Amino acid sequence: MRIIDAHTHVLPQYVDLAVRVMDRTGVEKTVTLEWHDGFGESLREHLAIFNRYPGRFIVFGNVDFRRINEPKFAEQAAEQMARDVDAGMRGIKVYKALGLDYRQENGEYWRINDPRLDPIWAKAGELGIPILLHVADPRQFWQPVNELNFWDGVLYGEYSWWTYYRAGRAGVEELLGERNEVILRHPKTIFICPHVGSNSEALDIAADDLDALPNLYYDISARIPILGLPGRRQRHGREFLLEYQDRILYGTDLIYDDTNVPTGVQAQELYQPYEIPLDGADPVERYVETSVEFVNCHLEFLRTDHVQENPPFKRNTKGFRIIGLNLPVEVNEKILYKNAERLIPQA
Repeated sequence: MRIIDAHTHVLPQYVDLAVRVMDRTGVEKTVTLEWHDGFGESLREHLAIFNRYPGRFIVFGNVDFRRINEPKFAEQAAEQMARDVDAGMRGIKVYKALGLDYRQENGEYWRINDPRLDPIWAKAGELGIPILLHVADPRQFWQPVNELNFWDGVLYGEYSWWTYYRAGRAGVEELLGERNEVILRHPKTIFICPHVGSNSEALDIAADDLDALPNLYYDISARIPILGLPGRRQRHGREFLLEYQDRILYGTDLIYDDTNVPTGVQAQELYQPYEIPLDGADPVERYVETSVEFVNCHLEFLRTDHVQENPPFKRNTKGFRIIGLNLPVEVNEKILYKNAERLIPQA
């Protein structure tokens, strides 16, 4: 079966490493999301590197949000977007910093639904490219980090900045409500919201949003630890993917970057860099192995009903297991490649 991974982050210097993993796991194409600098000359340099492997990489660029407080920011960003599409960009990635980090000159946070940003969303629709819009995070990121929090094995050390508990930021409902308003205002633009739209633990809400917004889609990246939890969550996860099989894209959130490859551990496993010693192993070879394991875990989850004990995701201190969804072949075809092929320009 063909596979398009619709959510990865490949720094150009690791393109060869990514292809090795793709070849070993049967991934035909990968959508790689630029790290904040995917526009203009930087984007063109990166495209030249990815194009060494024709047909294997689909590059989503960025908007230069460093300039968000400049006059006519959105209009100029839209103009740059058109030039970047001409250069070969096939989508836009917007990170969760919009809503959680970017501040106006008066110190207030920029709201996702600020109408001053509308030229960006509208231009993507005009150009026929999707926006992969990451808004918010799991609800547990706003809760105390203790044994009741499914993410308590992650939200410390390198990832402590992901904790929004009593941090004075907007909450999940506010952020996702603003996101949905943007999607509603721009029906001609395709929005792919990653991580099950930040509602993997609230699938009824995720379903309500899909029902209300026909131009909204999700990917499943980094959320199969929730979708596959034994019992109610696994049953609900299977029902959800069956019902919305035309609105879901396969994605892993594989990350190949300078802060992770030297540790030899696939980044989205979310171990702290010091927690798995290399013991003399070659970091790149270890990274290939952990990345292959990570991808195969996803494929097994979608295709079989196997129980995966201690899957390659660090999420909590107690450990967990997931049960595969054993989706029908025709559903897997849609999730693994047909939906991405339909929504994302391929050339």
